[in-house]
Amino acid sequence: MVRLPVVWLLPLLCIASCGFTASDSLSAAEGQFESTARGVWLRHPFTVRTEDTLSLDVCIPDGLTPGAPGVIFVHGGAFSTGSMDAGPHVALLDTLVAHGIPCVRISYRLSMADRGFGCDVSSSEKQAAVMMAGEDLAAAYRWLESSPLPLPERWIAVGSSAGAETVMWSGYGSAALPWAGIVSFSGAIVDSIIPSSNAPPYFGVHGTCDKVVPAGHAIHRGCPPGEPDAWMLCGGLCWGNRMHDAGCIARIHAYCGGTHGVCNSAMLDSELQQDLIDWIIRPDARLSSEVQCRMEDGTTLTGLDQSCPEPCQ
Repeated sequence: MVRLPVVWLLPLLCIASCGFTASDSLSAAEGQFESTARGVWLRHPFTVRTEDTLSLDVCIPDGLTPGAPGVIFVHGGAFSTGSMDAGPHVALLDTLVAHGIPCVRISYRLSMADRGFGCDVSSSEKQAAVMMAGEDLAAAYRWLESSPLPLPERWIAVGSSAGAETVMWSGYGSAALPWAGIVSFSGAIVDSIIPSSNAPPYFGVHGTCDKVVPAGHAIHRGCPPGEPDAWMLCGGLCWGNRMHDAGCIARIHAYCGGTHGVCNSAMLDSELQQDLIDWIIRPDARLSSEVQCRMEDGTTLTGLDQSCPEPCQ
């Protein structure tokens, strides 16, 4: 198999974020809701962590797609900012709901709110932030499991940037929950993790020139090698290769030349949205591996032996 390129990344001067702050967020009181063109989002507190009451929003479409798992979305924002109800993921989730897919979006502890997530933060602190968010995702999953709401039995965890790191950790790195699949928009996992034989199917989306979260095997944000902040990661495309090598199912979408902004723009890509919808609602789609390389001229190359050129400087 011809591998996707491993991109070695330079230090970042200006750090992009895949998190948004809501200007009109709902309160955390149970039962309050937001009406959209696609349905109604109901808010429920699901756990209390010290002084933080964490909430989730649920939208159950009127016309459910039979047998489709639900989606739980974890927002980005470098574990320091962002909101579950603001950002491009809102449009993505509304689109999924319109196709009969129950959707949930969650809040979680922003443990790096006073620190940021740059090269002045040690790799151990960064990994601890991922694990803390993973604990909150697990608490949301358990709440949904025991909820009296008419919810599906199985769930797919979807995340963007920091949220993608969280869902990858939950699916492949921790005492994994029985996810029906993991979807990563510009995410990564700590490099020491190897896929297990029963790893859930993976849907990975990444820009090949991402200087924040590496697409390949590289140090987060290009921090200096050998330093305490040198957090070595296996990015979204690297993880797809590892899944293939382990005989596990992985669908990879490489945006050739794409930066970290892919974590936002890909969620609004109608072609990508349709492929994700098919992957969610068709069990056979989650049983086959594929590589798609989306070229900068708009063309798409498909096939397990495809790769992007290496334009990154």
